[in-house]
Amino acid sequence: MTEQQSMPSEPGSGHPEPAVRRPVLLLVLTLVLFAEAVTVLGVGVWSLVQLVSSPPASYATAVALLVLIFAAGAWLLAIAVGTYRMRPWIRGAGITWQVLQIVVAVACFQGVLGEPADGWPLLIVAVVGIALLLSPSVVAVTRREV
Repeated sequence: MTEQQSMPSEPGSGHPEPAVRRPVLLLVLTLVLFAEAVTVLGVGVWSLVQLVSSPPASYATAVALLVLIFAAGAWLLAIAVGTYRMRPWIRGAGITWQVLQIVVAVACFQGVLGEPADGWPLLIVAVVGIALLLSPSVVAVTRREV
């Protein structure tokens, strides 16, 4: 083994990073975030089909909502990729998303959005996501050394 291969590479040096073993909980979190992203993007596609097939009360509102849905899906994909790459910023971004998901679940329970039964999957996935984000093994591999 050469000296260059045995030393850790500097960020941006063009050398591949040494292989790091990803904890199982990090991989589960990555799968949860990818599933959430695919679901949000699927809702976006469904909303787009609804927009094309039946006229909305307000096209401006419908288009704005579509933009927000697809932006949220793209952001979730970025968080999922960042999670797989063990980036430190994913914990804050992931917790923010899960808290927003809990807010939507509570709104479903109260009948403000959707049906009360729609809130349970949202709440369960959000609680699992927060538990995974705060698990010691995930925190350890996404901690940034200062």
